[in-house]
Amino acid sequence: MTEVTAERVTLHGLRGHCNSPIAGYCTTEPDGRLGLRAMVFSRGGSKCAHARPWSETRNDPGALGSRVAAELLRQGARDIIDGIPH
Repeated sequence: MTEVTAERVTLHGLRGHCNSPIAGYCTTEPDGRLGLRAMVFSRGGSKCAHARPWSETRNDPGALGSRVAAELLRQGARDIIDGIPH
């Protein structure tokens, strides 16, 4: 459930819609930290925002999800998402 929390916090932070091509996958690393890989794509795939950080602590999936969403937004994810009709 910890991994799912990180993924859902990322999606919530991006405020995507049902047509938003957003990908997120979180895993628990051997040392117990979380690794979250997330991407946002434009409709044709010509634009992409990508983040792949690891958690600072072992049990804070919300902070990791928020950090990933902020990084994707910094890279222009909001414009990518807003450019897709829904």
